[in-house]
Amino acid sequence: MLHEGGSPPSHRIKLAIWAGFLVAYMLNLQNTQGCLKQQIIVAALVRPTKLLIFSPIVLVLSIYVALIFGLLYLLFATFSMVFEGQYGFSTGISGLAYLGLGLGELLGLLIFGILSERLLKAKMAAANVQESKPEYRLVLMMWFPPVIGPGLFIYGWSAYYQVHWMAPIFGTFIVGFGAFFVIMPSQLYLVDLFGSDAAASALGANILLRSMFGASLPLAGSHMYSTLNYGWGNTLLGFLALAFAPVPILFYRYGEWLRSRTIVTL
Repeated sequence: MLHEGGSPPSHRIKLAIWAGFLVAYMLNLQNTQGCLKQQIIVAALVRPTKLLIFSPIVLVLSIYVALIFGLLYLLFATFSMVFEGQYGFSTGISGLAYLGLGLGELLGLLIFGILSERLLKAKMAAANVQESKPEYRLVLMMWFPPVIGPGLFIYGWSAYYQVHWMAPIFGTFIVGFGAFFVIMPSQLYLVDLFGSDAAASALGANILLRSMFGASLPLAGSHMYSTLNYGWGNTLLGFLALAFAPVPILFYRYGEWLRSRTIVTL
């Protein structure tokens, strides 16, 4: 029998039970999501660190990319000092000095877009394989980054001897062009190497070192130039860049052998 103004007592009991189940489920879901968030944060910190420690390919390649990234930011931080001090540029006009790096990287982007996939297909056809090897991504990284060293030599010594301002900007153009072929192919190589399971962790390790070098190297720029002058300071940077130029050649030849012997469990 129905009670006035309400539902049967049995229905009220059932509703109360279902409401209790619903509240318990929501609380359990919130606790589970909290645990999952903690697990995700821990994994995001641990996995890139393990790759940096236990994978020589990730470590060496990340150091190379970090060095070039830090050099770019060192140039960004000291352009105004160089061009205002050596060429008498005003603060506003000295901003045009950044065009060299920008145009160099833009040209690198265009050439990369034209050659990358064509080289990949050509390598696959030459090896008569249906799937590309990650090492094929390193071909452009072997060709162009060695020009970073000469670009820094041109930039440093032309600024030191106050050659026409177009000379140091041309040097930075060469640096920007070569730097693009360090950063982009290395990222594609890591993605192909680790696949969907660990590509994000490999890139995270790469970005971690890159950010550290990008933040720290510019702090040493003014002190380095005051100690070594613009010529020898940039010569030092150029030789550092040249020291890492053989890295993609070594990984291209021995990368498959090396990664077969350094399996990292994440």
